[in-house]
Amino acid sequence: ENKKKNIIVLTSTLFEANKFFNLIKKANDKTYLFPMDDFLTSQALAISPELKTTRIETLEALKENTGIVVTNLMGFLRFLTDAKVSDKLNIKLQKGMNINRDKLVSILEELDYIRDTIVTSTGEYAVRGFVIDIFVTLSEHPIRIEFFGSEIESIRYFDEETQKSIKEIEEITLIPNGEINTENKSSLFDYMKEPIVVFIDESQIEASYKKLEEE
Repeated sequence: ENKKKNIIVLTSTLFEANKFFNLIKKANDKTYLFPMDDFLTSQALAISPELKTTRIETLEALKENTGIVVTNLMGFLRFLTDAKVSDKLNIKLQKGMNINRDKLVSILEELDYIRDTIVTSTGEYAVRGFVIDIFVTLSEHPIRIEFFGSEIESIRYFDEETQKSIKEIEEITLIPNGEINTENKSSLFDYMKEPIVVFIDESQIEASYKKLEEE
């Protein structure tokens, strides 16, 4: 707080990161977790949606707050979307806005949303004529966008279980549903703008890093 700087608390494993996150969170509510699977081989497998969502939540929170981020070695080393362009990937949609329906579908694909016949989970979207349903990442409920030609006629939250409307809204901001691949890469360190880094058991972190290099 005195230095008005972000802090990274770095551990060697995800287990340790979770443990220290739960401890520090009790003392400071501006504490966030940036979790990544510990194993290099996990890159070739389906990425855990829960861990991915937590990482997105943390990066979004850092746009508004200075805070403490607890991460493991793999989270610290992870290549992320170029921090210089990340804000430009957030797309604001407003009632009355002119945007081609197919253009919006193209944007959703670029933002890593998954097309389905019906929207039930975060990161999904569905298209039915001039209606597009989107479960925006980090939102509690999905939205239904109705078009009149190329104009957004209405935006409504709806219940993903009953499919019934909850309330109409004037605007919504789409955020990426994943870490978008860009030509230039950034790291958590870049996003946190020269943070203070606190090492938990530095010798173990170095040992884990050497093992990772060998792999």
